[in-house]
Amino acid sequence: MAAILVVAAAAEAEEVQPHPGRVLRDREQPLDSLTETQLLKRYRFGREAIFFIINLLTNQIAPPTERNQAIHPTLQVLISLNFFATGSVLESDANIHRIHRSTVSRIIHRVSQALCEHKSQFIKFPRTDEEIAANIQDFYRIARFPRVVGAVDGTHVCLHGCPLGPDEYVYTNRKGRSSINVQLACNTKFQIINVVARWPGSTHDSRVLQNSRLYRKYNNGELKGIILGDSGYPLMTWLMTPILNPQTPEEQAYNNAQCKTRSIIEQLNGQLKNKFRCLLGHGLQIRPNRACSIITACCILFNISKRFRQPAGDDNEDDHMIDDNMEGEINRERGDAAAIAVRAQIVQSFVV
Repeated sequence: MAAILVVAAAAEAEEVQPHPGRVLRDREQPLDSLTETQLLKRYRFGREAIFFIINLLTNQIAPPTERNQAIHPTLQVLISLNFFATGSVLESDANIHRIHRSTVSRIIHRVSQALCEHKSQFIKFPRTDEEIAANIQDFYRIARFPRVVGAVDGTHVCLHGCPLGPDEYVYTNRKGRSSINVQLACNTKFQIINVVARWPGSTHDSRVLQNSRLYRKYNNGELKGIILGDSGYPLMTWLMTPILNPQTPEEQAYNNAQCKTRSIIEQLNGQLKNKFRCLLGHGLQIRPNRACSIITACCILFNISKRFRQPAGDDNEDDHMIDDNMEGEINRERGDAAAIAVRAQIVQSFVV
């Protein structure tokens, strides 16, 4: 009988105990509390550039209602910028901004998708005669290589610890790591003028190019000028590659000028990954389709940073982390008669 009374009393006490309800944590407002230097370190952007990005994306990422403690677009942008900038795991971003890990994941995907919708606004290949002439002049100043409007290269962004399913082998690059092969082209101002981020790591640079819109537009005569590529690309009338076995001083001079001029894209690869360290080292712990959106979003943000003249990265951090560029990816020289003739004409311009 006594035992029954004890159980009944415990049940009664349990009934009257108030339910704790949802725990709502105060969320940090970094734009109100951090200095310009602290914002640059944590987000890679200063206050003016951050407000520009927020205004750009607000209509796309704003919650339809403020109920249930909906996260404001400002905080969504800052959460995403912190992830892009630091390459930290989602738990770290969640702890900094006092938001659950799963919410951080959804926010990063939402902001990345919203940025990708602005790709054509910020990543543009030179089309007008004025733009083409300006690019040609800028590239010519580097090493007297004529008619160049851009340089192209592939760079790999690793995928680490994410489920790849039965197609895992197609993401394995020449170094035995899972990655996305990203095609980038740039001008002399270190602005990205073309990006293709959708091919798995086993795909060769030349195949990425030949299946790109850039390739089709050049072959259709929609684009003018020459772009420079390494020996992994085929020689074409609009794509100049190095001569694999130079025989004359003019051919060697051509190679030297081609290499020096093309180095701009290799420098850009380093700047991009130094600024957005989620692309560096072991890479993204996110499944491939979302990783491709993040890569493209980082390229768009990179061009925005150039518009606002933001620092390339944090000088206090190690700039010598491992990159997954497939250097030394050389094929047997390929090119039709027309392409060889164009290159021979350019070689003659280096006659001393």
